Amino acid sequence: MKMKMEMNEEYLNRGMDLKRLMLYLQKKIWLVLMLAVLGACCGGIIYQMTRSMKMPVEYKAVSKLYISFGHDESGEVYQYYNGYTWNDLLDADPILDLVMMRLPGYEKDQVKEATSAEILSDIRLLTVTVKGENEKFVREIRSAVESGLREFASSSRELEQIEVIRSGAPERVYWDDRTVAACITGAVILGVIAFLAVGFHYVFDESIYVQGDVEKKYGVKALGVLTRNQKGLQPYARELKANIRYLLGDRKTFAVIDMGNHADMRGLELERLLSSRETDVFGGGQMEEDFSWNIEKKEEEHKKSEYEAAAFNENIMSEEECRKIREMGGVILLLPFGTDTGRKTARILTFLHNQDCKVLGIVIAQADEEFLNRYYA
Repeated sequence: MKMKMEMNEEYLNRGMDLKRLMLYLQKKIWLVLMLAVLGACCGGIIYQMTRSMKMPVEYKAVSKLYISFGHDESGEVYQYYNGYTWNDLLDADPILDLVMMRLPGYEKDQVKEATSAEILSDIRLLTVTVKGENEKFVREIRSAVESGLREFASSSRELEQIEVIRSGAPERVYWDDRTVAACITGAVILGVIAFLAVGFHYVFDESIYVQGDVEKKYGVKALGVLTRNQKGLQPYARELKANIRYLLGDRKTFAVIDMGNHADMRGLELERLLSSRETDVFGGGQMEEDFSWNIEKKEEEHKKSEYEAAAFNENIMSEEECRKIREMGGVILLLPFGTDTGRKTARILTFLHNQDCKVLGIVIAQADEEFLNRYYA
């Protein structure tokens, strides 16, 4: 048990297996992508809801006026009216009074807040913008300002006339549509959260994926792997067969405990593997033409194997099963690939130790052959 505790401490302090991590992330990438798509949808929906509920109702009308300047005593044209000057003039009494005469029922502060004037490039082109909460308000103030400016020009020494060259109709003001940006933001946020969650899960994941995990975590021999849909005696099956046969020696019976609680099927798979016959083929290799994990029901019921496995599920272990295991000289544990059975396995190992049942080794069952091929490539 001391050795086991030391191995567990080594397992907890193990370094990062980058290849294992990358393969693990490949298996989970669908989750990250799915949550990123969900985040994009949520971001777009939330933005549209916020935009529709929070966006104020506002109308705007833009007028373009052409200014004809007067001449001073020297014949020079007055050119000191700029954008800031017009903005101040609109709020000053000479023009504001003329505007208010055409707006009965309105306050001066309302008109001041609603109007603004600017010279964009040419000092002869004046742009007046009127903003308000309803269309009628904007239209009336726009008309009053245009009329007030025309009248002001006719009475001003510096100006000959102001002509309205475009009088824009009030239009609803909308916020810029940033739905795409909201979708991207939502996708990035939820994608990053999902990626961090997967990484966090990996750090605390006690699942067994490769034989190195078994040796580091439990300090027990890793005998090999049983793949899910293996066709033919591929390397993993050959290695597992050789290891178990060497371990059993002349014995033809052995005990297994399946931590995935599919002991009957796993026992048949091991019996069939150990009883398979290899034949020489051209090039010095070996091949078993008919070997497969697909066991038909009639074969399951009638066909006798050279080897016989006493298979137990971990959830039925009792003193009777332990007595049989002691009689057989030990037991092989089957751990399901990619499933966190760490606590159950630790419990069973303690139970077997207390019962003086020797653990011969551990086999990884139902392994993903594609994962293993990539890992060991």
